[in-house]
Amino acid sequence: MTGREGLLKTFRGEKVDRVPVCPWVYKNLIYRYFDTTPEKQKWRENDSIAEMAVEVDDYFSFDHLHRLGTPWHIYDEKSSGDGKWVVEVQFKKINGRDTEITTIKTPEKIIRQVKEFDQTSRYTYIEAIREYYIKDKDDFNQFVKYQPPFEEAIYPEIKDEFENLNKAKKVLGDRGVVVSCMQGAFNCLNMYRNLELMMMDPLKDLGLYKAMIEYFSNRGFQIMKKMKKHGTDIIEIGANLATSGVGEKFFRDYVLKYEKDLVGKIHSLGAFDIYHNCGDADKIMHLYNEMGINTWGYLTPPPYGDVDLDKALKVMNKDMVLIGNIDQVDFLVKATPKEIKERVRQVLEKVKQRGNFILSTTDWPFDNTPFENLKAFAEAGLEFGKY
Repeated sequence: MTGREGLLKTFRGEKVDRVPVCPWVYKNLIYRYFDTTPEKQKWRENDSIAEMAVEVDDYFSFDHLHRLGTPWHIYDEKSSGDGKWVVEVQFKKINGRDTEITTIKTPEKIIRQVKEFDQTSRYTYIEAIREYYIKDKDDFNQFVKYQPPFEEAIYPEIKDEFENLNKAKKVLGDRGVVVSCMQGAFNCLNMYRNLELMMMDPLKDLGLYKAMIEYFSNRGFQIMKKMKKHGTDIIEIGANLATSGVGEKFFRDYVLKYEKDLVGKIHSLGAFDIYHNCGDADKIMHLYNEMGINTWGYLTPPPYGDVDLDKALKVMNKDMVLIGNIDQVDFLVKATPKEIKERVRQVLEKVKQRGNFILSTTDWPFDNTPFENLKAFAEAGLEFGKY
């Protein structure tokens, strides 16, 4: 059985000979392995990332669940060409941080977003929105009336980035699968509107909330269709905002329907999904059973999540693939290789009775994770993950 066959069988819920070993490999591990810093690799643009990722996975003996071909500019706005949606971008240093200020001019008003970039460590570069486009109902109406459709003719650099998905598929061949990362319905809205306002919107103006989450979720799906067209096997949808913190009632009333609809659309493309909640989930994970998702990650245990593995194994649908559970924030950094192998053994002994599991970290390993610990993680997975 090839690596690709094994992973696809796992996502289909079919029997395989062992549990796949797929930690969340992010670019920082690639940069660290090759000892090159993000600015030298243009961080968001790297046409050789597929080959680099394959070499890194091989070095650690990871299975090839390739997530790094995702286009990074999918939420960047571009001018429409008809003068009704004019986008201007400025880069400044503010408080010592690289800052991107995007101003959109329509025939009716000006809206803007402010985004900060920060190199938090030698190999890790992150971004965060500090000011969101949609501050009121009128701002949202500008998107509905004037935002151009997501087409490669308007976003030409996206076409080149999508080609990285095709390239990753060719590089992987029968060794692995290509995963594209995209936001879920609730997270999609947060790319344009502040989370605190989103939490109040259903209570203050339910009609506006529904219109916004449907609009941006539908736009997100248009992007997902292009991802599938360009070689994606699996779409990983961000769901790390509507966690246990929003409460069961809020999730059921204002999130569940939209996530379920988006998952159904993904399946209509012939793609699998990974529903990515890497935080608290104890109070809402039973609702995931109603969403029809293929896969839920990342079963994050305390202290960085609240998921008890034994409870999750009892609660979650048996045909749902589960992925994760190994803490990479503290444990994978500080534990000895022997301790890591024992923790992996304990996890796999529990999950193998159920099946439908992928061994993974609860998110991407940090720069200070010892390489020998990552190797111990993989060695234990290969040793104890045999069915």
